[in-house]
Amino acid sequence: MIIKGTAYIRGNYENCYIGIEEGKIDFVKKSLKTTKKVKKLEGVILPAGTDLHVHFRDPGMTEKEDFYTGSVSAACGGITTVMDMPNTDPLTDSYSRLKEKIKIGEKKSVIDFGLYGLLSDDIEKMSELTQFFKVYMAPSTGAESLEREELADLLRRADSNDCSVAFHCEDRELFDKIPEQNLDGYNEHRPLKSELKAIESLNDLPGKDKYICHMTSTESLKRVNRNGYTGEITPHHLLLSVEALLGPYGKVNPPLRKDTERYRLWEAFERGKIEIVSSDHAPHQEEEKEDFEEAPSGVPGVETLYPLLLNMVARGNVSMSTVVESVALNPAERLGLKKGRVEEGHRADLMTIDFRESEPVESENLHHKCGWTPFEGFQAIFPRTVMSKGEIIVEDKEFVGKKGGGEYILRGRKNI
Repeated sequence: MIIKGTAYIRGNYENCYIGIEEGKIDFVKKSLKTTKKVKKLEGVILPAGTDLHVHFRDPGMTEKEDFYTGSVSAACGGITTVMDMPNTDPLTDSYSRLKEKIKIGEKKSVIDFGLYGLLSDDIEKMSELTQFFKVYMAPSTGAESLEREELADLLRRADSNDCSVAFHCEDRELFDKIPEQNLDGYNEHRPLKSELKAIESLNDLPGKDKYICHMTSTESLKRVNRNGYTGEITPHHLLLSVEALLGPYGKVNPPLRKDTERYRLWEAFERGKIEIVSSDHAPHQEEEKEDFEEAPSGVPGVETLYPLLLNMVARGNVSMSTVVESVALNPAERLGLKKGRVEEGHRADLMTIDFRESEPVESENLHHKCGWTPFEGFQAIFPRTVMSKGEIIVEDKEFVGKKGGGEYILRGRKNI
């Protein structure tokens, strides 16, 4: 296949021809003489994104989401690779459960996917199937925290097997007894100081490759950078706050912070100081979110991750390079994948957008299963076309891919 259009390449918009062979970019040329059919793509050609933090709820909670609906939603938002978290039912905490979950993903996922294992005593065997593990330092949606001594032992074993460990950083000892009746109270109940203390506590724990999930403040970012970790932020911590009129629909762990904190976080992102943006797509059904105290924590977001930020590019609030690097290039490189660039030798995971097609986010037009979004009414630019491995899976903003079309990934696998 040969496509023609305007592509974003290393900081510039270039009119070019892109040759695709066996799912990879074979060439990128400014001019081309050929007798082969050339497909003209309107808009701007960008690398598709990689989301390092999703909860597709499969197995065990498929009334909220499953690998098919979650991956279709991702694809329609320009995401062609995801990493799914282990707090499913049952937990992904053993070799057999991990192997079974891989089978589920291979059967249902329309895009490439990887899996986090829950750090457990089965670490050595599980590391044959994944090099990525998750630790919850405070309880969150079905997962419990580990005692310090047990955690240190498991981290040593993970490190000896060349594994990366992602941390949900909150210290439950610093949780306040303030009633959880609104977003402001929830922020005080699980305060920023609990996040900061948990990040600092990692200094005394083994492991060379520590990944800090959903940072909510610039102070968290400073500590992550100072200690040589890698960190991510989410669109909801960038764009929403306790001042948002969301009630229980804005309840997440760690909580939304005050606008003053959010503004500082956005400023750091705008300056290119944050490596990775992930959605932490964590859907729950609407009826579960009606009562604040009983509502489970989490919001959907995989489909709106890239489009919301691309709209910010169109408005001049952030550079295209910052968005592409944090959503496409840096996450892919962390997984050892040759994705995230419009460049020879990289996977042909691409998308096109039209900067004139900014539109309000409407839950009825999204593809995830839970039927609502905290970003209702926000402006976004959704991709017109999305390609995975050189195959068009979204055309004219409609999903046209196939169930089971995705591959399971391991870090550094040569065919990915």
